[in-house]
Amino acid sequence: MDRTDNIKGNKSAGVRTPVRKRRNKKKSSSFKIFLGAYAGLWLVLTVILCAVLWKNLAGYQRDYDVAKAAGEPELAMQENMYLFTAQNIGALVESEQPEILSRFETIEQYKDFYTDFLEGRTVGYEKDEKLYNDARPVYDVYAYDVAGTGSEAGELLAIVSFKAAGEKDSFGFNKWEIKDIAISENLYDYHDVYVKVMDDMDVYINGIKADEREYITGGVIDNAIAAKAYELTGVSFNYKVYYAGEMVSEPQLQVIDAAGNDVTADYVQEDNDLKSYETTASTDFIDSVQDRVKNFCETYVYHIYRKASVDSVASMMEGGSEAARLLYNAQSTLAWAWVPDTVEILDENYDEFMYYNENYFSCRSTINIRKSDANTTEDEEFVCEWLFKKVNGEWLVTYFILG
Repeated sequence: MDRTDNIKGNKSAGVRTPVRKRRNKKKSSSFKIFLGAYAGLWLVLTVILCAVLWKNLAGYQRDYDVAKAAGEPELAMQENMYLFTAQNIGALVESEQPEILSRFETIEQYKDFYTDFLEGRTVGYEKDEKLYNDARPVYDVYAYDVAGTGSEAGELLAIVSFKAAGEKDSFGFNKWEIKDIAISENLYDYHDVYVKVMDDMDVYINGIKADEREYITGGVIDNAIAAKAYELTGVSFNYKVYYAGEMVSEPQLQVIDAAGNDVTADYVQEDNDLKSYETTASTDFIDSVQDRVKNFCETYVYHIYRKASVDSVASMMEGGSEAARLLYNAQSTLAWAWVPDTVEILDENYDEFMYYNENYFSCRSTINIRKSDANTTEDEEFVCEWLFKKVNGEWLVTYFILG
């Protein structure tokens, strides 16, 4: 027997094989369930915590964004744009108190001006590129005839600057408030009053009497007719010139003559928009002589072109007067003049009536004429100043100056 057999024999005879222990399957299964529940619980808690955290972070971000937007000066600008509407601009003008340039106006005229200006217009704003900075935001407000944007499309209405309100929110953002509003004065279309009146007339502008503050100059009416009238009557007339300007609204003018009559509408428009009330004749007097003046002047014009006789003109002149002499002296010249087939008076105007006394008055005539024949048509303006004298109760021309 070899050694191997001895070993085998010994093993089977004297050595016991160890018995394996059997695991407790019930305990192992419970532990796995516990670990799974524990892990699931933490997963649920983690999800809940993440959701809560995310919600809080989202709320914070939302509040931050809202606070940031609220801290933007542009939002403050948007919120104050209502000030620049036609309905509210009057209150803004009154609070800003612009400089009133004329003593004949009040803040009411300025409020009306801006209200009228904004009627039918829209408004918008832009950053003022030259003045804007983060510490002092500045915006330009523009008015547009129709809906539009951009400074080139509108007219500058106002400049608005903001300042920090002195308090910050919980995120550290500034709140903004208006520091200053400068309303544009470049929109004004200034109006004025420029009148020449007789020395005994009174001038009222928007119900306020003009005085030495508006007085520019004065003097004595000095022309050929006035000189001749002074020679005959010893009467001369003083005049004065008033100027009141830089009014933002069309002023209401009133001129009252020495007799208390309103002669506002009875003026002659002269150069530089001067309204001339250079007259001393009352409306009643002018009305009483108007037909006589018109009849004489029309007859004189027709006689120049041989449509009325020289005698018909002479009959309305004082015999032996300077006027009669001038009439007859002109006949030799008229004899060589062109005689048109037709003469038509297109329009005529009579003004500058001057009443010297019960026997003398003067006036000016301006008559536009159209004369024509088969080959030619010409228009002409005939201007003349006339001095009338009462002779035996009838007004006759005693002196005149052509042109």
